[in-house]
Amino acid sequence: MDDVAAARALTAAAPRSRMQRRSQLLATLRPDDRLRGHWVRLQVRLSGMERAIAHVTLCAGDGTPLDRDITRLRPAPAWRGGSSQRFRAICFLPEEAAELRLTAVGSGARAVRATGLSCRPIPRWRAAAQLLLRQPQVLAGLAARPLPLGRARLRDRLRQVLALSAQGGEAEAADHARWTALFDTWTRADFGNPSESCSIGYVVVAPAGGDAALAGTLQSLEAQYAPPARTAPGGAVSFRDAVLATPGDYIGILQAGEVLPRHATMMAAAELLRLGLPDIAIADEDEVDPTGVRHTPSFKPAPNHLLMLSGTLSRGVWFVRRRTLLDHLGSEDDSWAEAIRLRLWLGRHEVEAGRREAGRGFSRRIPFILSHRRPDTAAAPPELLAGIIGQHLARIGAPFTVRPSWPLTLALRADAPPGGRVTIIIPSTLRQPHCLDCITAILRGTEYPDLDLQVAIAQPGPLDAVQEKGAAAIRTFPNATVTWLEAESFNFSWVNNQIIARTHGEHVLLLNDDVSPIRPDWLRWMVAFLQDPAVGVVGARLLYRDGTVQHAGVIMGLSEVGDHAHRHLPGAAPGYMSRAVLPQQLSAVTGACMLLRRSLLARVGGLDEGYPSAFNDVDLALRIGELGYGVVYAPQAELHHLELQTYGSHYAGDRQPFYREEVDRMRLRWGAAWAADPFHNPNLSLDAARHWQAAFPPRIDPAARAADPVP
Repeated sequence: MDDVAAARALTAAAPRSRMQRRSQLLATLRPDDRLRGHWVRLQVRLSGMERAIAHVTLCAGDGTPLDRDITRLRPAPAWRGGSSQRFRAICFLPEEAAELRLTAVGSGARAVRATGLSCRPIPRWRAAAQLLLRQPQVLAGLAARPLPLGRARLRDRLRQVLALSAQGGEAEAADHARWTALFDTWTRADFGNPSESCSIGYVVVAPAGGDAALAGTLQSLEAQYAPPARTAPGGAVSFRDAVLATPGDYIGILQAGEVLPRHATMMAAAELLRLGLPDIAIADEDEVDPTGVRHTPSFKPAPNHLLMLSGTLSRGVWFVRRRTLLDHLGSEDDSWAEAIRLRLWLGRHEVEAGRREAGRGFSRRIPFILSHRRPDTAAAPPELLAGIIGQHLARIGAPFTVRPSWPLTLALRADAPPGGRVTIIIPSTLRQPHCLDCITAILRGTEYPDLDLQVAIAQPGPLDAVQEKGAAAIRTFPNATVTWLEAESFNFSWVNNQIIARTHGEHVLLLNDDVSPIRPDWLRWMVAFLQDPAVGVVGARLLYRDGTVQHAGVIMGLSEVGDHAHRHLPGAAPGYMSRAVLPQQLSAVTGACMLLRRSLLARVGGLDEGYPSAFNDVDLALRIGELGYGVVYAPQAELHHLELQTYGSHYAGDRQPFYREEVDRMRLRWGAAWAADPFHNPNLSLDAARHWQAAFPPRIDPAARAADPVP
């Protein structure tokens, strides 16, 4: 069991065969010049679609997909006939599309048959009208992406948003019952020989008075395709004694009332081997009502330290290596599985403390629902969990305390030491009135003892009268400087690199000139998170003026390359799994308000000046993450963001021709990151309008997941 390479080779075929049985290539079509570069209507007659969906993928000449799921096929509304049904869809075929592939996905995919696939061009206006009538949420997509002026640019932006909306499928995509029937129904035949996998035993934590919940859990264990060993501690039996009495390479930790689907043990065993036998593996979960109806799935991100401090990852079955479990168990109260899991994970994390790659590799995510939470499942008292986390924070010297709410939240320690000098860099034209208002609001409304603010104006000639007047107002603040940089055109990356080279603050904050503080302690919070030596980048929570969310982190692959999470969510709403309001690690954050270590900027060579306007922030965060440092979203750092009011669209005017070139460059450099963002579960959609709803189909590719970056 110690030979990880052999274990991976042993199980490599099993996950692929399971996925292959749930996917079938139905037909292919090679578009000609009449179709490429135009909107088209696809039509096909399909049968056997009761437990499957059909989707279309476009491929380049070498067979590589141009985009992930181009569109879902939907039934034609006025046609029914016999045992088959006509389906149709509208999508845009780019010039580089060499092949169109029609695929069925789902538990019944192998039964689907396709005939009469056709593809015809349609006018742009008709495509837009039909998509808008069919999916009103596309209007939200347009509102989420400020439009550049001009008919040609408006046309291109509309095409982009309509194409993204076409990926979303019908409204039933949000139905958990539909999703589980298609993608989460497994039989014994889906798994190989259980003797060729690691063994799993279970310990069920059962507080007094939960007899019905305990009985439900034990019944689910007995119904497993491969019945495991299990112990239910109670009375004088301690959790440690129960672990010692339970055989298995891994121990599954369950709270009474958490019940397993019949395939859970066999699925977990195969996944644990595929993941390289991590110390801890955390599976997805959902809830089940008294009638057995499943609802409210929790599709989890890769485990990470900050999100673990909220307690939201501590529910649902965990699989822990026996040796790890025994090494990190103490003599504390063991009446709650959530408490045991948290104490275990945080203790294991502390072992890695002081290393640059703290926590890397010991904890992984299994992206399958392997437990259902019954209504009578008892929850650990928040006070107990807060006590565990508070002790952990004290041991590692973190500048936080924890509040016993649900989910658990952090507070700044009053005696937390200062975090070092911060240099704030604001590129600006200093012509629009809101620029001066936002910059002076930062200077007046920020409670931080040691900062200097640098305003940089990049243009061919010296400052004009309007700019000089604004610069004079800024220079009245003793810690503010205005610098003219002679440049023929604006390049956000170059401007920041120039000012970074001229300043010496321990930390550098990249800031837009249309951002203003909501909370005066916003910078204190950002610096506090950066005091963790494993963190390299910190981003803020940004709100529109109407109080809705503009930025709560970046999800790779969303809206083609990457987009903001929770965009337009009401500011008071917690978001999916409360992730809009909880600090957590992500792959990237926006450069509109991004705090970095100067030392790491030097190591990666600063911002990439090949990205003059867009993608420079995402590229920078990914490069720092590539070194093993965390990128953190800090929701306590709240600011307003007017968004694009100074420079307009990233690709307006003379910048428009660079859009596709820079997208292609990002795809080439960071294709793996946006194909499998570890902080956005592959069971969640990448459609901007519904990215916290289930993906139809999930993006679970065994080959890709084996190479997932591990936070």
